[in-house]
Amino acid sequence: MSLDKVKIAIIGLGRIARTHIDSIQHWPELCELTAVVDIKEDLAKSYSEEFNVPYYTSVEDCLADPNVDAVVICLRHDLHEPVSVQASNAGKHVLVEKVMATSVEEGISMVNAAKRNNKKLMVAQSRRYFQAFHEARKHFDKIGKITNSLYNFTCYFDKDIAPLWWRSKEATGGLAYPMLGSHAIDITLWMMDDREPVSVLAQGTSNNPDFEGDDDLTIIIGFNDGTQATCFLGINNKYPIHEGNIIGKKGTIKWSQTGDHVGLIGTADTDLYVNGELIMSGASEPHNFAIQMKEFVDSVIEDREPLTSGEKIITQLRIIEAAQKSAEEKRVVRLEEIDSLATVN
Repeated sequence: MSLDKVKIAIIGLGRIARTHIDSIQHWPELCELTAVVDIKEDLAKSYSEEFNVPYYTSVEDCLADPNVDAVVICLRHDLHEPVSVQASNAGKHVLVEKVMATSVEEGISMVNAAKRNNKKLMVAQSRRYFQAFHEARKHFDKIGKITNSLYNFTCYFDKDIAPLWWRSKEATGGLAYPMLGSHAIDITLWMMDDREPVSVLAQGTSNNPDFEGDDDLTIIIGFNDGTQATCFLGINNKYPIHEGNIIGKKGTIKWSQTGDHVGLIGTADTDLYVNGELIMSGASEPHNFAIQMKEFVDSVIEDREPLTSGEKIITQLRIIEAAQKSAEEKRVVRLEEIDSLATVN
């Protein structure tokens, strides 16, 4: 059945939900918010009253609503797979927050469920939708073949700032690896998509006893042409840094971002430099989450694969899993070691 306007429910009303709702409101001709869901009834009711939509305290009741075509899943990481599969089986399209899942096997389960039900599965890799990154790719001819890159994402969270579930390694799937690695690895793979990742070397440490799992870490991704890329990640820097360098044989692309955790969570201002020249500066208009939402609803309406489809993000999950294995075993891990027996149908 074709749709000309996608009716969307938000499942989970934590810190990122409001940004997704704002994104839906950017495109009234394409989509609309039709329900909100949270197990905390007071929270669900407050959103319901604010946005004049029904609320539910159970996923099952939401998925039974014929006025819901699609859901945005904003739950803790270990719930992404079961709720995504449940939504696909109920005939709903799915936009799931990053990290897609806590393992490769879970990610493949989500992809297979969407395929079985002929529904879209898109991962909210929100940084992929910053206009500055799309502009950067237009200037690759000025820097030549990429030989190396660095993604530096260090911010600050403690038990007084972070949601309670961040304290559980089981709930997060490995703390900084999925929290920050899902962004850093995604952009790295996208910028270097003319080659294949083959190995991972990582080292992580736990410096904050508030959390289970590594909160400072370095991941080095090796590619099949001998090049490499480094992701430096941490949640203990009280003076956040979000920047990157893409080094080519003829030049360099550099970018930096500010304001990630101010105002609408996940949006930011970006300065983009190509060979030392400032190419873009300031906020993305519309913001990256709004562009992401349009890609999701367009993929539903046009019946096509979205830019960050679940199937495309499986490689990111392979690298996250390999990075944790590398840090634990103190060795380089080849990606073929991670490949699950599960397959995409």
